[in-house]
Amino acid sequence: MEPIEPAALSGVVPATSGSPAGGARRSDLGPDDRSQPAGRIFALVLSGLQHDCLSHQDGVLADRDPEELHDLRVAVRRTRSLLRAATGVLPETDRRILRDELRWLAELTSPVRDLDVLAEDLPSLAKRLSPELGTALPELRAELDSARVAAVSRLSDAIRSDRYVRLQRTWQHCGRIYVVQGDVPESALRPAGDVADEMVLRSERRMRRIGRRAVRSDDLTHWHDLRKALKQFRYVLAEVSPLYPADTFRTVRSELPELQDLLGRLQDHHVQAELVAGVGLDAGGRAALVAGALSDRLHRDVHRAHHRCRAAWRRFERSDVAARLCRELGRDT
Repeated sequence: MEPIEPAALSGVVPATSGSPAGGARRSDLGPDDRSQPAGRIFALVLSGLQHDCLSHQDGVLADRDPEELHDLRVAVRRTRSLLRAATGVLPETDRRILRDELRWLAELTSPVRDLDVLAEDLPSLAKRLSPELGTALPELRAELDSARVAAVSRLSDAIRSDRYVRLQRTWQHCGRIYVVQGDVPESALRPAGDVADEMVLRSERRMRRIGRRAVRSDDLTHWHDLRKALKQFRYVLAEVSPLYPADTFRTVRSELPELQDLLGRLQDHHVQAELVAGVGLDAGGRAALVAGALSDRLHRDVHRAHHRCRAAWRRFERSDVAARLCRELGRDT
């Protein structure tokens, strides 16, 4: 099946009188649109995110640049974050279906991206090997390249599938700019600014709750959950920020990069350790030996990164982000 063309979808999304700023572009949104119905505003944001995804689709299929896949994944993650936060704004059945289908797509993109990141890190990892083991590195690299070819093939097949077409149609339906009236979710009729405030505060509280659980735990799953919750919070801020005066979230967002980077490295080390070990085990021979050595070093990196994440979370909590966020939104703490 041929992949979906962006124009095939964007051309049938109707613009209505009363659309924000008189058009169908989320870049037109501004603080004056806070009084618009939330259903209309967040449908517009979803439509823009779908366009972002489709604009990178051909690049992913051509496999010409790893950044094409990265950017498609960002559009998918932003959409999933918005769908989680926008409960009660969008039609619930479509919202749940789209969340599930985007999870399916994200899971298919992950192996390719993980292998791309590992390929970038492999030269520096190789420097930590003994000269004897280093001579077997080309054999492991060949196995990793083969694993990537298979992962790209699975992803390409998915993008050309009927399931992917249905996903995009559901996304399109959720992203229609419609006049919200009649049988729509209750919050779709509320002012978008009020709904955005609540989405931001809920996302921050959820992130803080997950972070406090993680800091009491040695379970890396909890730290992975924190990484995802922090990303969701960051993406929600990014998607609703046009509804606020410029730089409203600047001080809050300045507190996020250090913790996010450390959580990302923790996740990368953990995924790479498991990935290298699995590929090496399947390959056997000298590739398995060098994979075992690399996996051991990566697990040590996981241990060190875990301690750094604990310290970074404690610094983040001391920065009192929650209070500052409430002040910026004009809410009581």
